[in-house]
Amino acid sequence: MEFTELTIEEFNHFTRNNFSHFTQTEENYRLKTDGGTETYLVGVKHEDAVRAACLVTLTPVMKVMKYAYTNRGPVMDYSDKKVFDTFFTGLKQFLKPKNVLHLRVDPYEVINERNHEGEITKDMGNRYIFEYFKEHGFRHDGFSVGFDPVIQIRWHSILDLSNKTPEDVLNDMDSLRKRNIKKAEKHGLGIKFLDLDDIDVFRKFMKDTSEMKEFVDRDDEYYISRKKYFKDNVLIPLVYVDLESYNETTQKDMDKLKKNIEKAQNAVEKDPANEKQQKKIINLSEQLSNIEDKLKEGKALLEKYGKELPVASSYYFVTPHEVVYLAGGSDNDFRHFAGSYLIQWKMINYAIENNIDIYNFYGISGDFTPKAEDAGVVQFKKGFNAKVNEYIGDFIQPINKPAYLLYQSLNKVRQKLGR
Repeated sequence: MEFTELTIEEFNHFTRNNFSHFTQTEENYRLKTDGGTETYLVGVKHEDAVRAACLVTLTPVMKVMKYAYTNRGPVMDYSDKKVFDTFFTGLKQFLKPKNVLHLRVDPYEVINERNHEGEITKDMGNRYIFEYFKEHGFRHDGFSVGFDPVIQIRWHSILDLSNKTPEDVLNDMDSLRKRNIKKAEKHGLGIKFLDLDDIDVFRKFMKDTSEMKEFVDRDDEYYISRKKYFKDNVLIPLVYVDLESYNETTQKDMDKLKKNIEKAQNAVEKDPANEKQQKKIINLSEQLSNIEDKLKEGKALLEKYGKELPVASSYYFVTPHEVVYLAGGSDNDFRHFAGSYLIQWKMINYAIENNIDIYNFYGISGDFTPKAEDAGVVQFKKGFNAKVNEYIGDFIQPINKPAYLLYQSLNKVRQKLGR
């Protein structure tokens, strides 16, 4: 058993056949190397069989030193101590001559499954990993909560699709999710997928949403470069309202209501004391007023925007292991069309159709209180009957200890000076 550099073919075959994050892919390797990032594919082999694989990037710090990062890797069976020891002993020796200051490892390993109230529903029984890292001189960086612009989020909202049909998934959702999905399907909403030439449509939704909800979004280059390199493994669905179809459906609903009102009125004429029919007329008349407003709005929108009205768009990574909802935005003026719900539903179906067992709603803060900055997002994802994966966190190891101590000291000074 030996630590070694891997060919792209070896790395790609192993990561596609073993559960891994979208950053541990051939596409990400080509993105990094073409962008000038010092990147290596390393792993462990035993009798020519790959037993561990990892994409490692080196980033300059302190001008002459580098910071090494394993990008949600390595991909391996962490319970296999021999593979673990071989990998991390070898990685440290591999990095030493490359002027590496320190190494950050953030395994894509779940330690707890929780519900969206934060309660542990399943302990994964893998606490031994902490000891394994400690034996190799790593320090655990803590059980972080919240969002960080650099460090990967430690909490994901996950929908397990194993052995489930679309009907099973829909039945498990709460009433609001079901209602809005059915509403979107009924009212002429359609989906198409954007390519690089149209990515500005998605970006506009994201910019509007980030400004309204006051969060910092990734820049244009991030989204453009990932679509360029990941190609069909990045999907950008756009939901639009077919306003002609929407108005036609609304008109049919209105005609049906008028007939029901007329029927109830006839019943009252025959029996003026029929309170049930009187109440029915009041109720249906209120519905008719609402639907007349809908039709009026639909006709005005058709005149202003034409046949298709874009209302929401999202950005997904697709691997053999999971469909990952990275980001999404919608037009706040048209939220009542429930476009974001239709995107989720269509992409859940995409995962099922392609035999992908995990639909990943991606990051949440890990703060499950009503005052959490993402409390609304948590409730949205909870409604789909998702669970929460709590990941093990980050481990840090100095590679050049004297330089790393100097680096930490300088950082403390900068923090005191407010720089």
